[in-house]
Amino acid sequence: MRERIDLSDRVRRTLLVTLYSRAIDYRSPAPLLGDRWADEALRRIGRVGPLVRVAGLDAYVAVLRARLMDAWAREFLAEHEDAVVLHLACGLDSRVLRLDPGPGVRWYDLDFPDVVEIRRRLLPRRDGCQLIASSVTEPDWIRQIPNDAPVLIIAEGLLPYLSEADARSLLERLTEHFGEGDLVLDVMSSPMARLSGLLGYTLWGLDDPREIERWCPRLRLIDDADVLAARARIPLAGLRLYTRAMSWIPAYRRMIRPLRFRLSKGLVRRGR
Repeated sequence: MRERIDLSDRVRRTLLVTLYSRAIDYRSPAPLLGDRWADEALRRIGRVGPLVRVAGLDAYVAVLRARLMDAWAREFLAEHEDAVVLHLACGLDSRVLRLDPGPGVRWYDLDFPDVVEIRRRLLPRRDGCQLIASSVTEPDWIRQIPNDAPVLIIAEGLLPYLSEADARSLLERLTEHFGEGDLVLDVMSSPMARLSGLLGYTLWGLDDPREIERWCPRLRLIDDADVLAARARIPLAGLRLYTRAMSWIPAYRRMIRPLRFRLSKGLVRRGR
């Protein structure tokens, strides 16, 4: 049965773009993610508008970003079988299904209430995974997340859509609540943020990732990745040539910047 998707604003509708990208990747001869759940969800939605299709192909770089973040997450989970995973702004991402963590992992997916409702309809439930319906900028939801184990926090495609003040406040709350672990996120360059802001999307860009260390002294940058370094793996020839050409433009090459931070031990407020 086809599912009708009604999202209330432009930012929320971007989740259809990334869903389309992952589904197209799955249908390619040599998928990077192998996200069959994205393909199944897209088939249930049915037809999407031409703007989603065009933007989805242009946003194929997000598939490279997801592949890198999946690798970082697998590395963390291989070392911490009893981890807590917090996936912020999860959208329709099937990461918990792709990674299939062990029974000792407590996984939390968080997004807006309307997005969580759509997610329940389109993606299968997974044991050990709890959905939380809230904006990341609300202060109270974090009390639901235990902080008695190493934590992996994933904030993919989130911070550029927040104001700088909200991004800083969120990171400060996270580092106050949790003890030790990894924080995986991505930022957008200031020039690309300004350009995207003209289209009504991005509010904030960051050129120096060390700024996040200055906000939150318990965070230490351990990876600053070039997401286009793996462009040769793109199975679609046209997109491979496009990203190769665009990678010569410094602003484009660094427009999406995946970062990994290590959260060190310190005094934290104990939760549930």
